[in-house]
Amino acid sequence: MGWGKRLFDRLTDAGEAESLAGRVLLDERYRALQRQIPFLYIVILSNLLGLALAAGGDLSAPFKAVTLLVALIAFRLVHWLNARDRTLAPERILRELKKTWIYAIFFSVGFCTWSFYLMDYGDSDAYNYVVLFGSLAAIGCAYGVSRYPAAAKIPLLLVGVPLSGKLILTLQAAHIGMGVSLGVVLLVLMRLLSLQEEGFKALVESRTGMNLERERARRAERLAKAEKAKAKTIADTDPLTGLANRRAFLRILGRRAAAATRSAEGFALGTVDLDGFKPINDTFGHAAGDAVLKEVGRRLAAAAVGEGALIARTGGDEFGLLLPGVHSDAAARSAGAAVCAALQEPFRVEGREFRISGCCGLTLLSRDDCHVEEALVRADTALYRAKQNGRAGVAVFSPDMDEMHRRRKQVETALREPEAKDRIGIVFQPIRDLATGELRAFEALARWDHPELGRIPPDQFIPVAEQINVIEEISDALLAAAAVEAKKWAAAVRLSFNVSAVQLCTAGSAERMLAVLGEAGMDPGRLQVEVTETALLVDFEVARRNLQSLREAGARIVLDDFGAGHASISYLREMQFDGIKLDGSLVAPVADSLRSRRLLKGVLDLCASMGLPCVAEHIETEEQMALLRELGCRDGQGFILSPPLHPAAAAALGAPAVRRLGRRKAA
Repeated sequence: MGWGKRLFDRLTDAGEAESLAGRVLLDERYRALQRQIPFLYIVILSNLLGLALAAGGDLSAPFKAVTLLVALIAFRLVHWLNARDRTLAPERILRELKKTWIYAIFFSVGFCTWSFYLMDYGDSDAYNYVVLFGSLAAIGCAYGVSRYPAAAKIPLLLVGVPLSGKLILTLQAAHIGMGVSLGVVLLVLMRLLSLQEEGFKALVESRTGMNLERERARRAERLAKAEKAKAKTIADTDPLTGLANRRAFLRILGRRAAAATRSAEGFALGTVDLDGFKPINDTFGHAAGDAVLKEVGRRLAAAAVGEGALIARTGGDEFGLLLPGVHSDAAARSAGAAVCAALQEPFRVEGREFRISGCCGLTLLSRDDCHVEEALVRADTALYRAKQNGRAGVAVFSPDMDEMHRRRKQVETALREPEAKDRIGIVFQPIRDLATGELRAFEALARWDHPELGRIPPDQFIPVAEQINVIEEISDALLAAAAVEAKKWAAAVRLSFNVSAVQLCTAGSAERMLAVLGEAGMDPGRLQVEVTETALLVDFEVARRNLQSLREAGARIVLDDFGAGHASISYLREMQFDGIKLDGSLVAPVADSLRSRRLLKGVLDLCASMGLPCVAEHIETEEQMALLRELGCRDGQGFILSPPLHPAAAAALGAPAVRRLGRRKAA
């Protein structure tokens, strides 16, 4: 059975269904046969009928051999007509082609047998009819299945060759000529079929190769597009939170602003800034901070509902909002409140519980007001106002803030002027011993009276100077001027000088300050540096190194505004301070509130237990001063003791004789 199947497969060779090339070849053969075989059967049928009629045959008898042959041919013709648009699996095609090979043998043998019968028992004209219709049938059938050579050669071999031999064997000159001629035609056709098969296979292989290359090119293109999309996603995505990053946020903001100018669909732009996040990073490490930021991103994304809403991480602990469909101040404020409320619940990381909050500033963009840079500034201005409102504050930009924004721009322009640092003056507020009245130090306070803008308070120009990176130049000029004045005071009177967050957290700023003191000829041991908790939050390690350098040079380090922040106690533990300056919010209510006095007493006891002397600021009344003495606060400053003094008045007050007079008066 095995050798018989192998012989059958070899004789009916149409290709194989295992490889891609084999499957493509089978499919191409079948599609060609679907178009050609119906014509093949029409050729057979017409030649068969023509031969029957020419030979005087009778097709009316249903059981005559030729009648059955015609019926079978008609059946197969209908079969292939119905199969013209049919798609088959390669294995089915292979079986169909082998069936075609078998039918080719059957029809060829039947046609040849009947032809010989007519030649042997018909009249003298039968030879001519058989040669004509037999040759046409053999050649026509070969063409009909030319895309399947194994079947195409069968009518040539089983019809054409026997007819050629029959004619030659008659030994009649005319018949021999016809037979030889037919034989030559058959040989040529056989060769043409072989050449056509080779060309067909080459064409299919070439087309297959082209299709493979085209598919590879398409795959490469799809892969390139996917990689490009992936790269774009990575470039536009914050890797920590999975939100859009600042780059993507600004691009989408620009696109939506441009779209808003062409339609009536406005939207809200918001900025969220976290409060209380930096201490988590500093105290518990970046892993804890990252976990909190991830949860913040998740909560903000859930809170900013609405189709097309976008949340992006635009900075370390800053987030941006785009809220389509928000057209009114009330809607914007409501959306901002929902965002801030999402941060109220505690954040739990590895068994620890953290509480942070966020302030949100928003501005509305409409068709007539979609300038992106201005909108960003307005959102930042609203955020600044929200922070003034307290933790979890929300503010929507309004015209009164616009005035504040214009004022800020004016201050910024004035600070950029070359002579700005020379126009900023300095005054000195005394710090006294509350028990004896002895002068301990002068705090240097900046004063700026601009010829056009008028009096500009430090809380207005110092943040702007920090943002535009001119604070160090201003600070150096003020420190140099203060050091020159301090040389006029008694040696025991210190110069207390505030250092900004930017300056404190800039590498090398301590050396720069010491160089300024050296040029002024002032001993660093007389310098008292005041730093705030906010300044320490910016970059704790750099701040620590700068303060350590100043301390090693002899300067005293004082933590300013103690009690206004939320993590000051941790800094008392982690850094070495020489004193504490209590925030005015602890002092102001002590005369009217027993609870406030108890709180202040607890803070003073805490500082005393750590060996840190305290200075109370913003003392306004005699009652406040008396209570501070009673509670054990050593030093203080405020208008009740002395307002800020011009340099000449400070020099007079700081003279040794004046200090002795101050002690006698206090006694």
